[in-house]
Amino acid sequence: MLTQTTLFAALLLGAPALKDKEPLGTGPGYMGITFQKDEGGLRVTDVKENAPAAKAGLKVEDLIVKIDDANLKDSDTSELVKMIGGMRPGTVVAVEIRRGSETLTLKVKLGPRPADFPQPSKIPPPPDPQP
Repeated sequence: MLTQTTLFAALLLGAPALKDKEPLGTGPGYMGITFQKDEGGLRVTDVKENAPAAKAGLKVEDLIVKIDDANLKDSDTSELVKMIGGMRPGTVVAVEIRRGSETLTLKVKLGPRPADFPQPSKIPPPPDPQP
């Protein structure tokens, strides 16, 4: 009886873990930032307006040092692209950043890539061998 009352109260009060579970989207995840390799992590150079990262509070000049448990201090930029692109929209990731002397952890709910998202340049196929 106590368990049922607790569950009912949690739903009534809006417990996010119970109420806001929504199905994950399809396609690659999207944060809405541009970044570059910097000493100690990946430096945010742009945050798209109304993108998932902006909604979570990420700012230009933030230094991303971790995504969930993955340490990005010595990572290449392609590692973050692959990581986020391998997740589905709706996934919530913990982004650990350094902002000045502060270390913060922001929760970013990934969105779907917009239709006008620039696709990575395609590597041309190798030339056919000469007969």
